[in-house]
Amino acid sequence: MRICHVITKPELGGAQLSTLNILANLPKDKCELFFVTSSEGILKSEFKGLKGVRSFFSPFLVRQINPLYDILALIHIYLIYIRYGVSLAHTHSSKAGIIGRWAAKFAGVPRIVHTVHGWSFNDYQPLAVRKIFIFLERITAVFTTRIICVSKRDMEIGIKYNIAPKEKFALIKYGVSLTDFQVSPVKNSKKREELGIRNNDPVIGMIACLKPQKSPLDYINAAINIYAKIPNVNFLLVGDGVLREKCKRALAVSSLNGRFILTGWRRDVSEIMDILDIVVLTSKWEGMPIAIIEALSKGCPVVATNAGGTPELLKDSITGYLTRPGAPQEITDRVLEMLSNPERLLKMKQEAALSIGPSFGIDRMVSEVESLYRGSI
Repeated sequence: MRICHVITKPELGGAQLSTLNILANLPKDKCELFFVTSSEGILKSEFKGLKGVRSFFSPFLVRQINPLYDILALIHIYLIYIRYGVSLAHTHSSKAGIIGRWAAKFAGVPRIVHTVHGWSFNDYQPLAVRKIFIFLERITAVFTTRIICVSKRDMEIGIKYNIAPKEKFALIKYGVSLTDFQVSPVKNSKKREELGIRNNDPVIGMIACLKPQKSPLDYINAAINIYAKIPNVNFLLVGDGVLREKCKRALAVSSLNGRFILTGWRRDVSEIMDILDIVVLTSKWEGMPIAIIEALSKGCPVVATNAGGTPELLKDSITGYLTRPGAPQEITDRVLEMLSNPERLLKMKQEAALSIGPSFGIDRMVSEVESLYRGSI
């Protein structure tokens, strides 16, 4: 098979990391692999360095809706499909999912697979916008061979909104490199010092792209409230994005006294998680947050919003807590409760480490994807 993956932008995120892992681990003796992505993004070098995979970086594939660029991206991807005789197109996420699948239809690609890493429509959009995205997903699903969802919740939403018949959906959850997230070679004290933490106080952290979906200002507001009650605590926000400047302005007028560190994108997330006592995620909507899988595999309890597939990972009151989206005070209350009860926090850490097993490994994910390609699931 000649398989081409298409994803909008090579930034740090669950969709990108899972695509990297699939491309890196599919058997190269059984298939010829290609991928298309944007020419800009922190993971560009990782995508470019994939062995046995032909890479294409399109200057036209951008996240924002741009009619001219979107048409040029469709033509570019279409030409790649035609030039290399692609027999299976696998698209990821919303923008690349629509453009990449229509390019595949026009190119006559026999099999078209799409992975939903969270739907393009959500309850936070204006009704007219949401209806447009639902319509686009429906008409594109008509000629899509299979639709992979990374969470049961996304599958339920797809069926509820009649995106496609139930039998067209398949559930394949994320897999991560469990070895990387169970063993780190760097000492915690060295990593704390490297990040500018010069005390032994607890560290709360959030790893996320700074965009409206992740609602990072809710995390900052929760941090301000937590610090007002327990000043001997540190906060990390690992990530970057369109809301970076708003986050910086909110921190500049806060009373956190240098206890909040905005790191930008980092490639040492596994090592950073070693120094975290609690992970927070304030998303408004989600697919399957890979940061929670990584945190739990490290034995780090999580306080996260009840969004998307998060309840499928997090056992409320056992490996962490679920809160309502857009309610930073609930995040505050739960974190304070955990910090004020060290025995309870230790028990949650132990339960978190036990909750992630081999079923969350890369091998399982890649095996299921390969089986889907061959029509056995």
